[in-house]
Amino acid sequence: MADIIFTGKKLKNACIIALCMTGILLLRLSFDQFQNYSSGNEALKKGSYINAIMYFERVLHAHVPFSPLENKARNDLMGLAARFEKEKDYEPALLCYETLRTSRYLTRHFFVPGSRELPFLNDRIASIKAQLLLKDGMVKGFREGYDQQMGIMSKDYSPSVFWSLVAVSAFWAYLGFIALWILRRKGVYVYIFCFAFIVWLTGLYMA
Repeated sequence: MADIIFTGKKLKNACIIALCMTGILLLRLSFDQFQNYSSGNEALKKGSYINAIMYFERVLHAHVPFSPLENKARNDLMGLAARFEKEKDYEPALLCYETLRTSRYLTRHFFVPGSRELPFLNDRIASIKAQLLLKDGMVKGFREGYDQQMGIMSKDYSPSVFWSLVAVSAFWAYLGFIALWILRRKGVYVYIFCFAFIVWLTGLYMA
């Protein structure tokens, strides 16, 4: 009975440590979002739009589920893109749209966050690129350039469910075995959490 209680206590401590590590990671990402969003707003006030886009992109890449700062960064990028496009300043508009689209795929897991916006982003990117290609004489007409770009973007970029599952499982195994090593100090746990870390990175890359 005492052994069961002792084992249960160790398991509880391991779970607490894993949760604390996850909390620290989320806090770090949240701080990065806050810092970069503040820098992006400062750049906007100074009229440094390219720098603002760069900072907003960093906010999106430091993905935290349900983060209000991510939504604000997306809205700011959408607003900038619409403004540039209205002024026929196509290159920075394209940068905004591509930043938004790329951020969706870089933060993908079992699904692509914000995937409902992808058809709109694909349409705007294809339209702008078609106009630029037509201007440079690379295509004979707008429709040819548009269809060409849509064909490129319509390829299957959806995440692999299998590799996403591997990545998520390996991440939790990594945290769990670090917690076990802290509690029990067995050398085998070091090898296991190092292996889990490698599998996690491989899963992220392959997904």
